[in-house]
Amino acid sequence: MAKYALLIGVSEYQSQKINQLPGVVKDIQAMQLVLQNSEIGGFDEVKFLLNPDSITMQSEIEQLFMEKCQKDDIVMLYFSGHGYRHEDGHLFFVTHNTQINPEDLPRIGTAVNAKFIHENYMSRSRSRRQVLILDCCFSGAFAESMSAKKLVSLSINDEIAQQLGGEGRAVLTSSTATQQSFEDSGGGVYTRYLIEGIETGAADTDNDGVITVAELHEYAKRKVQEAKPAMKPEIFAVREGYTIRLAKAPIGDPELEYRKEVERFVRNGCVSVVGRWVLNRRQRQLGLQPEVAAAIEEEVLKPFREFEESSQEYEQALLDALKYEPVLSDGTREELQRFQQILRLRDEDVAPIHQRLISLEPTSMTDTIPQQPTLIPTPRQIPPNEDDLNSQKGINYAKLRDFLKARQWKEADYETYVVMLEAVGRRENDWIRDKELLNFPCTDLRTIDRLWVKYSNGHFGFSVQKEIYLIVGGKPDGKYYEEAWRMLCDRVGWRVNNRYYTQLIFNTSASSGHLPSITSRDWWLAACLLSRVVTCKA
Repeated sequence: MAKYALLIGVSEYQSQKINQLPGVVKDIQAMQLVLQNSEIGGFDEVKFLLNPDSITMQSEIEQLFMEKCQKDDIVMLYFSGHGYRHEDGHLFFVTHNTQINPEDLPRIGTAVNAKFIHENYMSRSRSRRQVLILDCCFSGAFAESMSAKKLVSLSINDEIAQQLGGEGRAVLTSSTATQQSFEDSGGGVYTRYLIEGIETGAADTDNDGVITVAELHEYAKRKVQEAKPAMKPEIFAVREGYTIRLAKAPIGDPELEYRKEVERFVRNGCVSVVGRWVLNRRQRQLGLQPEVAAAIEEEVLKPFREFEESSQEYEQALLDALKYEPVLSDGTREELQRFQQILRLRDEDVAPIHQRLISLEPTSMTDTIPQQPTLIPTPRQIPPNEDDLNSQKGINYAKLRDFLKARQWKEADYETYVVMLEAVGRRENDWIRDKELLNFPCTDLRTIDRLWVKYSNGHFGFSVQKEIYLIVGGKPDGKYYEEAWRMLCDRVGWRVNNRYYTQLIFNTSASSGHLPSITSRDWWLAACLLSRVVTCKA
């Protein structure tokens, strides 16, 4: 009964076309420290493999799963670096010697096939407790190779189960199957919070002195989304993989108890009003000095601060660019995208900033093809106690407003469909034609959009969808651009795992721009509507 870990990091690449990842080294070193610590991770062996070639990486993984472990051992594989998702959906780990072909794509023969690792090593390993942690691009694609068939059922010794948790396999990923990651000299965001959860013990949510795989992932996921809301870490498990016990946590530690109290009372980056009273009392009860309590609070709130600072930096850069270049050139847009990557902001994060600062002017009163973005010196402000419900067609938007105000997103989504039909002279259960969208009354389109944007705090709305569409390369000319449409669907959540429109999400945990969904099924209607949104300056 032992615990083995193999930590693989690829920070340097022979090909000059692959970005170097200096932060990977820090990730590996920090993870190694907490796993080797007998008071925390308690692993018997933690092997550090830095910048291996494809043959060495595959060989070391084979040894971990096929030669070293026994039935009752915990085996953990951690990979940090670049991931590549092939057009067939398979995930490949990019290695030190991975080569790039003429199409600027990795040669899969020089990378490590994750599906091969899963089918030939993990599935055939004697170990019945396996943990795989992937902090790389498209890491969620690994789960697509996992069979739905459960592991072979074996009798479990009660003492062993109590110490190591139930049998199974767990895969923790920093991203979905379609999300990319960023280079980060400070280390991966997901890994940072995995380590924090283990090292501080904060991931032990049930206070039993043990951190399970599920507890660790949920802690890291919550912290990641506080700092980078658009990132979506995922967890997949076979049988009782969720319950595998990875580390120990202190019990009765006053600083840890206070930290968990702070986590409980944070609302939108601040401690709630009542929470402040609770924390003041708990600080005295736990005998903590004010400066110690303040330091703990600052650390808990750090993800929120980072996101705010990154957003503010990007907004200021955009403002400065617009001052000197009211019509943004392609070069400036590329530079902004690069800055966005450095700040680790997703398209969904910057879309509301673009929405506030940029308007798009038509080339003429009758032309449906717009000009480039221009700065809005003074954004129009609507008093919070009233709404502009103007309609060129005499439509009553009070019902839509009330649904949105009550955050009844599903009802509001359907009401949007109803009022838009009415605006073009059609009735319920009918559908809108493309020419009708290209000539949709601007007053009504702006009213619908303003209501969605206002009551979702900039999370939903046609104008939010428009900004994402433009960012991913779409053009507001009413024509179909396949790549831009596919990327839009990925960004707003209308396409998951290469499948379109699986199921809508009617709450603000959905991706930015997920609603309204009136065009989510039809690329042609979406192209027409988004073109009209631009023309109408919505």
